[in-house]
Amino acid sequence: MELVGFSVCHQLDSRSLAFGDIMTPVCSRCGGIYIGFMAAAAILFIMFRKKQNDLPPLYVLIISAVFFLSTIIDGLASYSGLYMTNNIIRFSTGFLCGASIMTVLYPVFNFQYYKKSLNERIFKKPATFIIFTAILIASIVFTLFRFDFLGNFYYYLSGISVIFTFFFVSLVMIFLIPPFSQQAEKLFNRYLMLPAALALILTFVEIFIAYKLHQLMARIAL
Repeated sequence: MELVGFSVCHQLDSRSLAFGDIMTPVCSRCGGIYIGFMAAAAILFIMFRKKQNDLPPLYVLIISAVFFLSTIIDGLASYSGLYMTNNIIRFSTGFLCGASIMTVLYPVFNFQYYKKSLNERIFKKPATFIIFTAILIASIVFTLFRFDFLGNFYYYLSGISVIFTFFFVSLVMIFLIPPFSQQAEKLFNRYLMLPAALALILTFVEIFIAYKLHQLMARIAL
């Protein structure tokens, strides 16, 4: 998990969440982004089982854009010295950023993957978006309690969420290729096997390249 973390993160202890004696393999902002992405994926796959393939309403896209920009603004503002940020803000804005990316990718996945997806917006009803956001906020708050006994859980969750994010993005990209596009009738079937295998290979290649680039940059900085 440390190697996976190193591929995408500077891994500064002062900017990482600690659960007792266990430090997560990525910093709080990176951990927020990747865990938020994976958490949003789990929620969306449970909430929208009818294979909805259209982007959410405009107000959801605007709020998602705010979520996405929040972590960028926090990072730029803190690095420029406008204010001092902290791990609570880093994790919270990162989590919302990751969730916002998944909010856009989910209907794209449905459209490209399923042979007969439903031409309907996700979050068509405002109540569903309120519930979705409430679950995200509850997840953030629960994580920030940093219960000691959950140290190992969050340690591995942080690493796995990095792998999942690379995997899912790679999978969506593969489904953009016509021979793999719009073939499946249900989520788990034979049309998923080859694209998933290719996405997994791409994932490890991407993480390996990212690791080597970070390693090179670290040597240059010395």
